[in-house]
Amino acid sequence: MLWIGLAIFFILLILGSPVWLSLGLSGGILAFVFLELPLEAIISQFLIATDKWILLAIPYFLLAGNLMTHLGTANRMIFFVNNAIGHLPGGMPAAAIVTATIFGALSGSATATVVAVGSMMIPQMVKLGYSKQNSMGVVASAGTLGQMIPPSIYMIIYAAMVQIDVSELFLAGIIPGIFIAVVLIITSIIVSLKDEKQRKPKSSTKEVFKSFMEALPSLLMPVLVLGGIYKGLFTPTEAAAVSVVYVLLISFIFNRDKFTVENLKVSVYGTVVTTTVIYLLLGGATLFSTALTYARVPQQITEYVSQISLPAGAVMLLILGLFLVFGMFLDAVPILYITIPILYPAVLALGYDPIHFGILTIACMMISQITPPVGLSLFVVSGHFKEPISVVIRGTLPYLVALIIATLILLYVPWLSTALL
Repeated sequence: MLWIGLAIFFILLILGSPVWLSLGLSGGILAFVFLELPLEAIISQFLIATDKWILLAIPYFLLAGNLMTHLGTANRMIFFVNNAIGHLPGGMPAAAIVTATIFGALSGSATATVVAVGSMMIPQMVKLGYSKQNSMGVVASAGTLGQMIPPSIYMIIYAAMVQIDVSELFLAGIIPGIFIAVVLIITSIIVSLKDEKQRKPKSSTKEVFKSFMEALPSLLMPVLVLGGIYKGLFTPTEAAAVSVVYVLLISFIFNRDKFTVENLKVSVYGTVVTTTVIYLLLGGATLFSTALTYARVPQQITEYVSQISLPAGAVMLLILGLFLVFGMFLDAVPILYITIPILYPAVLALGYDPIHFGILTIACMMISQITPPVGLSLFVVSGHFKEPISVVIRGTLPYLVALIIATLILLYVPWLSTALL
């Protein structure tokens, strides 16, 4: 059943069918033709996939990120980080990564992070002599941090799928997110040593302090959102709504010139489009995974894994490798919905903590965003800056290696994922 479903899925993809439709049709065919499930029950899975309270946080966090980008709030934060460390050796790429880390804690969206950070940092890096491919590669790679740094849209999806508390997953992602950011910063400094460049002039203490005060309202947002969740003031979904209100408030007070109807419309439109894509993917992938569940594929894989003689660590390496292979052809959402229902019971049978496995899964989803040929961040950078995709791919290769190494460290040092729990 698994191989028949995958064969139908990839045939439809080759014929040019959208990913969500390919998943939905392949799952629907399995359920209706091979499992003889009622058509009404199959169609209802599309609604069930999105009818979850926690998933309502996704459009809110996306809207908050888009509002920060288009209303100018994000620019103040980027300007501060640039003033603080941009003059150091490799400082501009490092500043881009630090900014992406902070912005990821505000929006939870890799796409919003890439556009917001790249729009300001890439032109400055190129102007100072950093190679175009390195400038775009570091931004495309750093944008993936929005998946690990809470609040993360993919953490919300994972938590909803396996029925765990998303606030615990948010908390678990803080140390791994910072760790991966440090790995990327070290990589960016090493890569930047070969670029012939001039340093950004060092900002005065007065300039740094002024930019910090201007950025402070934005920097306080993660404290408000995550602090409110962990103090029990509101749920993650309510926190997402609070973040939208907070961004609107600080933008109206401090960025009145960009608080226009046109910018609000662009932010809402981008949110609606991205949310629609995600929810369609959720529906299609749920049809596929439901068919496999009815066919008892997860149970059979769990039984098989429990009987093989390989060490648990070796099996987990194979699972992570499977994630990376899927990441070469699919976006993170369908990967999650195809693999997690099948692999999650097997991982629990191996004795792995659900939170630790969640962090490893999200790390692999980060990698999938910059894995050619279909990494989403690669196309976002290429399309936004009108550069060939090959330039972006070459720039991301060192950071791709760094992300893989960081993921292996997370696998063998589970403390990084569970220290704050």
